[in-house]
Amino acid sequence: MKTTKILIVFLIWINFGISLGQNRSTTALEIVNKRMDLYNQHNFEDFIKLYADDVKIYTYPDKLLGTGTENITSIFKPKFASKSIQVKIVSQMNNGNHVINHEIVKENEIETKYISIYEIRNGLIASIRFVRDY
Repeated sequence: MKTTKILIVFLIWINFGISLGQNRSTTALEIVNKRMDLYNQHNFEDFIKLYADDVKIYTYPDKLLGTGTENITSIFKPKFASKSIQVKIVSQMNNGNHVINHEIVKENEIETKYISIYEIRNGLIASIRFVRDY
């Protein structure tokens, strides 16, 4: 009986230790949704941390618009400071390290529809491809 109790306590301790030690990686969907939350909060300091240093921004399918976090900083930092921009996710789907959003961006009361394709690598946004409604 004493051996059984010790075994049960040992198994509980091991299970508890394993569950505490699990380092669950953040999913692509969680990273993109965090981006959207920070975008709407105009929290530039945390927003920019979600991007790889060499992030690439495209107009779909492959027209390169810009590269790197410096490029993103030049675009978004002033907009976040003026609080002139918001995004609404209309729909969303994901597959592995890709997330596709149907978004409506509102800037100074003007709405623009986008399909945004995010690629996540190593826990950071590595590329975005925008399909725009002009």
